[in-house]
Amino acid sequence: MDNLPYIKNSKESIENYALNLKEKTFKDVLLNDPNITNEDRSLLFEYYNNPRSKGSLGQLIEKHFFFYDINSKSEADFNEAGVELKVTPYTIKSNGDLRAKERLVLTIINYMKDYKEENFLKSHVYEKCALMLLIYYLYEPNKDRLDYLINYVKLFQFPEEDLEIIKNDYKIIIDKIKNGKAEEISEGDTNYLGACTKGANANSLREQPFSDKKAMQRAFCLKNSYMSYILNHYIVNKTEKYESVIKDSKILKKQTLEQYIISKLQPYYNQDIEFLKYKFNIPYQVSNKSFTYLLAKGMLEVVNEKIEEFEKANIKIKAIRLKPDGMPKESMSFPTFKYTEIVKEDWLDSELYETFSTTRYLFMIYQYLDEDTLIFKKAMFWNVPEKDLNTEIKRVWEDTVKKIKNNEYDNLPKISESPILHVRPHARNARDTYPTLDGKQAIKKCFWLNASYIKQQIEEN
Repeated sequence: MDNLPYIKNSKESIENYALNLKEKTFKDVLLNDPNITNEDRSLLFEYYNNPRSKGSLGQLIEKHFFFYDINSKSEADFNEAGVELKVTPYTIKSNGDLRAKERLVLTIINYMKDYKEENFLKSHVYEKCALMLLIYYLYEPNKDRLDYLINYVKLFQFPEEDLEIIKNDYKIIIDKIKNGKAEEISEGDTNYLGACTKGANANSLREQPFSDKKAMQRAFCLKNSYMSYILNHYIVNKTEKYESVIKDSKILKKQTLEQYIISKLQPYYNQDIEFLKYKFNIPYQVSNKSFTYLLAKGMLEVVNEKIEEFEKANIKIKAIRLKPDGMPKESMSFPTFKYTEIVKEDWLDSELYETFSTTRYLFMIYQYLDEDTLIFKKAMFWNVPEKDLNTEIKRVWEDTVKKIKNNEYDNLPKISESPILHVRPHARNARDTYPTLDGKQAIKKCFWLNASYIKQQIEEN
């Protein structure tokens, strides 16, 4: 199109034009494109409404709103203005909170080239995505894709305090490539900038420069949790719930987020829990789910409801209570799964894979010195290692799905059958059940990380 309705080398013009998308559907965009015939429009409706088609809603906006041809060039979409276009979905939770539906994929990682640039600010991914035009649309599962409503449009660039953390995330990913361990990269390794799998299946493998082992194809991405924070904080301006641990971004020029958090917790190592309850005015026992979160907030000097960096990075706090001999008192449980739903999943799209591959954990480790004395032993950051995730954990998950399909609800993987993971009940009582594939009911169950495996991870740290 020769006469574009915006100035292609002006970021302000591009954003102002894009604001016309607010409160429009994708169907509206196609209806308003003067360059297509009614016959072609009908075909395009069918094409873009099909979730299996290769035509993404982002491509629809590129071609039928901004009127530029889709290409696979590596630079930003509006290269003259230095603006990258990103169209991404969000959902509304039952409590009214907004949440990004998925991570934002930025660009494929080229293992053979990307390691050569150690400076994130000079990297291909930053040069492409330093300034993004974010277009958020409301995902509603019962609607046709073309009927999704676009509600938020805004130019976005990384704030200084986020950029310092993202620089370190980039370094972690690049260092694994340089150390010949690209096959061990996990989205859970990092905080805001992730390295997500990007391929048809687990066989989408690529060569890496410093090892003969092939690694899964991955892409740089912004984590789902970070995209949710961008939406709520930077775009909708809902700030009242969040408080930052990092009061001055200069701190992050000297140490990482993890190092700073651990340094704030270390003064309380080996202190009696009863003393800490009194010091931080915590009204719960250590067994209460709220206790550990309130204790962490107290130590980190956070008053508001949510810890900002933890929300952005999908960091979950987990309490681990050790016996005097150092063995955890119990295995670590995760949310229950529905029998009728887990059988529909593929491994890379499963809830378990999503949880283990994207979540970072802050272990708050307590230890009993005797029956009556419990101390705060130490804290550590941890995520499920990729080598365990796509081998033994995957095997147990597949065995679980296979047995559920065979209606073997009382024969799911036991703790004696795996050094890492098992399945057992996680219910209030015998009447707390989920429907089964054969139309009956079975007690709710979930995956548990074995206590012995957790002990091993703590000792290796």
